[in-house]
Amino acid sequence: MPIFTSASPPKSYELRLQAINGGASYKYDPTQLRDTQSPYMLNMVADDQGTLSKRDGQGYVYASSLGAGGVNGAYGRLFGGNKIFAWGAAIYRQSGSSAPVALISGLANSKGSFFAFNGKLYYLNGTDYIVIDSSLTASQVTAAAYVPTLTMSNAPTGGGTPFEQFNLLTPAFKASYSANGTATAYTLPLTGLDATAVTATVNGVAKVETTDFAVNRTTGVVTFTAAPSSGTNNVVITAYKTISGNINRIKNCRYIIDFGGDNDTRLFLWGNPNYPNRVFRSGLLDPTYFPENEYSDVGSSAEAVVACAKHYDKLVYLKERSIAFTIYQNPVTQGFWGADQIGASFPLYWINGAVGCDMPGSVQVIDNNVVFGNSELGLFVIVQVSIRDERNVRPISGNINGASGRPGLLDLGKTALTAATSVDDGSNYWICVGNQAYVWNYKLSPFANTGNTAADEEALAWFPQTNINAACWIQDNRTIYYGDRTLGRLVMFSTVLSDFSGAINGVWRSKLFNFGMPDWYKTVSYLWFTAKAGGFSFFTIKYISENGQTLDQESVNVSSFRWDQATWANWSWAVNQYPPPVRMKPKQRKVEYFQIEFSNNTANQNLTLLSLVIPYVAVKKVK
Repeated sequence: MPIFTSASPPKSYELRLQAINGGASYKYDPTQLRDTQSPYMLNMVADDQGTLSKRDGQGYVYASSLGAGGVNGAYGRLFGGNKIFAWGAAIYRQSGSSAPVALISGLANSKGSFFAFNGKLYYLNGTDYIVIDSSLTASQVTAAAYVPTLTMSNAPTGGGTPFEQFNLLTPAFKASYSANGTATAYTLPLTGLDATAVTATVNGVAKVETTDFAVNRTTGVVTFTAAPSSGTNNVVITAYKTISGNINRIKNCRYIIDFGGDNDTRLFLWGNPNYPNRVFRSGLLDPTYFPENEYSDVGSSAEAVVACAKHYDKLVYLKERSIAFTIYQNPVTQGFWGADQIGASFPLYWINGAVGCDMPGSVQVIDNNVVFGNSELGLFVIVQVSIRDERNVRPISGNINGASGRPGLLDLGKTALTAATSVDDGSNYWICVGNQAYVWNYKLSPFANTGNTAADEEALAWFPQTNINAACWIQDNRTIYYGDRTLGRLVMFSTVLSDFSGAINGVWRSKLFNFGMPDWYKTVSYLWFTAKAGGFSFFTIKYISENGQTLDQESVNVSSFRWDQATWANWSWAVNQYPPPVRMKPKQRKVEYFQIEFSNNTANQNLTLLSLVIPYVAVKKVK
């Protein structure tokens, strides 16, 4: 005979989230996320302990803008106690919140980059190469470029020992002669000289053209009126020869980094559209000297070098579709000068040929590993540079790249992505694309190279931000500034919970919970959440079920104190640093899925979440 069983009584369960710090994830359906991840959140960040709250607010450093058009670049730290940035056709300094003051004008109005080296600041924008000294005096580097001595120990007829290479930044060059006491004609190593006056010293005494000597600029012969006395390298002649295009090899570059192996002794420049795969390097400890043959062509010119980054004693070259690196080697034979000339060498080694970088502003060194972006594939980290292997580059932005119906980073458009900027604040990697940003808290969720690529990527906590429009970044200890993309002004982050006196829209939405029981109807009668103490805030709370509609909406005051609500009858000087959990009554009956959203869109109010406890009852099986 058939056996009839009665239905099991409802059973009670509980979901406890002690930290809501998983960040956003658009990778999977909202039902498939980790419990602490969110399918939709805005303007929230987690500290290193996992406390979720609104990000810092923003305000202008100075009330007035310099005008329309974004900031072209900024030095990433303070220099001489000032914020240094380029806007329009000028470079400015800004002390505190005072008005910006121009240091130099008449420059090209184009994007550029700053770099500090040996106590001076350098700026390169594709047209101008500027130096700013410690007194904040700015000038063109070419005005005081190093003048190399091409040959030493020349006889008057020439033929001396090659000594230094021609400097791409100046037409000036020197030649040093050992006079024989009788010769008056001295042959320079170059012909076809410029009209610029030639100068000379004989035994340290300055000589003047047309008075002490004559110059045949066609043949490059200098004839003294009286023969210099005998000596060793006692005659030094300085002449000028402009070689078309030389200076623009350097000035047309846009990016700078220092490198020299264990010691950063040279500047490396790249970004010249006429030499897309070429990286130029300066002389030893001299940014005013770029020897004409000191460069590296990194692979084919069909693929540009987009960025460079240091990884321990290596310099990583990030091309559009591949990655290589160089190291410093010394001493070596320099083939340009012959077997007797000893100098530095920077050999090339390839790392990866499967992925590259076309987002130069995305590059940072995070936890000693290079992070970079690709506008088609997302963000990556280089985990090692020892050998060529596709596994040495790992993806890190899968949670925020976006998916069908769930737009993310890669849906912001190639133009905006290739113009992205980034900053490392010591705990977070920020990448700003257009007027949006994504923040990876790498202290809370460091990248772990376990070999499981998908799991390593999914474990990273990313936090989406809006209303951030950073063209470049400046850091002053814990304070972060950025140059606006559309106006000539700097913006500062602060603990004031407003953006330019307006609201910061903070939102956190949970995953769509089925509580691991997709085949059961559940009832959620009540829940608790804990908010961080401090300040007065209203939370708007929505409850959402599987039909996608908001079933209830409540505003909850999570303030620990307000003067306008205080009464002396209940007065206490005690401070409630740890407020008790707030109990809510969702009254969601017989739902398959349950989702909760917290939001606050009011100026000067925070949205914080420490924990969430959701009791639920499994009512009956879904038929």
